[in-house]
Amino acid sequence: VSHALSGKNDISEKTRSVICEAAERLGYIGNFAASCMRTGKSMTVAIIIPDIKNPYFSTVLREIEPVLFSAGYAVAVFNTNENASLERDAINACIGRNVDGIVLCPTQKSLENIAFIRDSSIPYVLLGRHFGDASDPFVGHDDKLGGYLAARHLIRLGHKSIAFFNADQRISCSGDRLDGYKNALYEAGIEFRPELVINLTTTAQKEDLSKIDEFFIGHPDCTAVVAFNDIIAFQTIYFLERRGFHVPQDISVVGFDNVSSDFTLPFPLTSISVSKKEMARVTAKALLTAIRAKTKPAPPHVVLPCQILVRDTTAKPKKQQP
Repeated sequence: VSHALSGKNDISEKTRSVICEAAERLGYIGNFAASCMRTGKSMTVAIIIPDIKNPYFSTVLREIEPVLFSAGYAVAVFNTNENASLERDAINACIGRNVDGIVLCPTQKSLENIAFIRDSSIPYVLLGRHFGDASDPFVGHDDKLGGYLAARHLIRLGHKSIAFFNADQRISCSGDRLDGYKNALYEAGIEFRPELVINLTTTAQKEDLSKIDEFFIGHPDCTAVVAFNDIIAFQTIYFLERRGFHVPQDISVVGFDNVSSDFTLPFPLTSISVSKKEMARVTAKALLTAIRAKTKPAPPHVVLPCQILVRDTTAKPKKQQP
């Protein structure tokens, strides 16, 4: 019975069919805890993400899960809320539960958590964020190109006073997107102004609105904003509309992640489009390869392309800028 239910090929197909039909009729469910004790595998993969309410991460999670499930793995999801302590607790829980692999989008508040995973024997893949070298298996997007495309689009429309509403500088894609923004300014002969860059949270906290308010009070010449992600972009548009500004007539806004591709939203947002579904599939397959490998494989470092999708939140500035 055990061999039939586990798919072993040392019994006849007729016997297997009889046993499986009986198991289905009786509502039998296998005991994975017992199986784990026998095989040393839990058939469980953990996905640790920083903000489950962000549509970007929910879309990626929705695409990763079926790939892993079809390979026989259950998925456990941990949300860190961009908190390094919660991230460490999640990693400890994964190790304590003997998960077979981990997909991690790290908070990057310190190097301690990634060092802890590196020292463990658990296969892992970093999702969307990296630590500056190729020693970790990583799947993400060309964030520097994305920042460049966002700023270049606004520059071509005629904007010169362009703000960058960024995230925590310790996040790798935050630095990469800022570098791309700077490159576009340099290419157009526009001086980079550090005062036009502010750092907000990626989880859309209330205090971010105060920072946005202070920024526009101090920089009335600003006519466009590049946002670190679509959440910050929508938050910016919400603030502007509440203050009597119109987007894009008064101020243009570009986001990043293109969550509009998966959700019907009130603002058709101009955004940097990243292939969330492709990234999810590549990440899942990279982790499965690492789990199944008899020897430790070379860590993949996959950087996927991105593009800008122009919608209704960007336009030429009202007045020609000097």
